[in-house]
Amino acid sequence: MILFMADTLSHADKKKTEILYERYGKKMFAAANRILNDKSLAEDALQNSFLSIVKHIDRINIYDEDGLEGYVMTIAKNEAIDIIRKRNHELDTIEICEADVWENTDEKVLLREEFDKAVSIMREMDEKYRAPLYLHCVMGYSAKEISDLLKRSIKTVNTQIFRGKKLLADKLKEAGYEH
Repeated sequence: MILFMADTLSHADKKKTEILYERYGKKMFAAANRILNDKSLAEDALQNSFLSIVKHIDRINIYDEDGLEGYVMTIAKNEAIDIIRKRNHELDTIEICEADVWENTDEKVLLREEFDKAVSIMREMDEKYRAPLYLHCVMGYSAKEISDLLKRSIKTVNTQIFRGKKLLADKLKEAGYEH
């Protein structure tokens, strides 16, 4: 898997890393691939994710499966986003000038503010809506994946996502975020 591990990690940390890879590697790859839509780049994101994870492997509790999955999935998604950012920075100055990247700056700031507010509102929601909504909207899981993770029927998950979105939209409207 990760070649540098042989010299830099203790046996226990190597084992922990292997367990993480076996347990979450496919999900992390899938999450990165959904963002990048490129298997080769998703593999790079997965590799970078494990490089990042290994830096803090001594502080990771592999028995905290709920928190751990969110942690490693967030790392994978962030690595995928970093790859996109790096690729975007490689544009020529000419391409940047020709593209209207500055035209939508205010809109992008507003969208980010709205996203941050939405996540904040989700954190305050009742658990029955918060978990499925967060997993679906922020983490990118399908209703089927959420159903499996939360041990709820797919019909229940779909209903909770629908109702959660309605609650979220109402709260965003109250906060002054309207489309």
